[in-house]
Amino acid sequence: MKFGTNPLDLVIIGKSVLSSQENTTAELYRGLINELAQHGHRTTFLERIIPGKKQVRDMLRSPYCQVWTYEDLDSLQAEYSLAISSADIVMMGSGVDFAEDIAIWIAEEAKGITIYYDTNLSRTIDSLVAAEKVGDCLSCRTIGNFNLFLSTTGGPTLEKLARENDISFARPLYESVDPYTFYRTDGEKSYDLGFIGNFKSDRANLLDSLLLEPARFTPNRQFSLAGGGYSIDDGWPSNLTYLEYLPETNLVDFYNRQQCSLVISRTDRSRMGFTPTRRLLAAAACGVPVLTNQWDGLDYFLEPNREVFCVSTQQDVLDILYGADESHRIKVGAEARKRILAQHTISHRAEQLLGYLAEVTD
Repeated sequence: MKFGTNPLDLVIIGKSVLSSQENTTAELYRGLINELAQHGHRTTFLERIIPGKKQVRDMLRSPYCQVWTYEDLDSLQAEYSLAISSADIVMMGSGVDFAEDIAIWIAEEAKGITIYYDTNLSRTIDSLVAAEKVGDCLSCRTIGNFNLFLSTTGGPTLEKLARENDISFARPLYESVDPYTFYRTDGEKSYDLGFIGNFKSDRANLLDSLLLEPARFTPNRQFSLAGGGYSIDDGWPSNLTYLEYLPETNLVDFYNRQQCSLVISRTDRSRMGFTPTRRLLAAAACGVPVLTNQWDGLDYFLEPNREVFCVSTQQDVLDILYGADESHRIKVGAEARKRILAQHTISHRAEQLLGYLAEVTD
């Protein structure tokens, strides 16, 4: 079978594709499914509905795939065994309840290529090291059961995981962006620097150094922060605009209102390296000069000082905002956008996936 030419039937068991609330994988799946549809491939997405639990959906139905639901492991196996056995490809995503049992079931039922797509490799590694059964993680007994192991983290961390767990075919399938969703506009710049991301305790100190302190130091300038979970107190600078919730459709406008955009990787992602966030790629796709903390593998995606600025202190931020030549900042933003469009769109990821499938079947 030549992947990429013949129409394929793909079944994905993952976290919700219809709801992005507390679910960062929704946009990733949506983009990938949409691109595969452009190649003529058909996708069925299986997602769990927990009885009695309110679920907020920001997509009523997907225009590019069928979405079928199940309540528990028994209903999943009873209703969809035929779909699993008849599919050309079965993909299981990380973060799914009953992960171990579903992985065993897929190994028993699937006749086509099987894929595990890990979008939180740090959690997977922590679970394996602890050697405890976690409901939404695989164990060392099942992690190598798939024909293809994909991860949004690459580099030495993924190579080490594959080597230690006898995973024969592990490949990175990094985050990406849709250039029709994130693009450059010529609107008015409202903020010198902005940041988007929910509160994370492990990056609170860095956020204070790289956003709040520069705002306090330059009270005549404007800064912005968007995200949930923050406790606003008297210590917050008055020139910082706070948006607790920012709809996905407003992100492109938010990025384009910034002179520069701050992106801070979580500690676990920085530690692993080779884990670009969607925020980083989205801001760069908008042509906004990006300031970010340094991590291993960053230059694989964006070249420091040519396509992205690396910062670690308040003074680093101030030097770039007010000490660097404006034309240089603009050029850095333009070069970053060019790099994203050339290498890191969702179209590139779909092509990579089809390429991996071709390798597996050789």
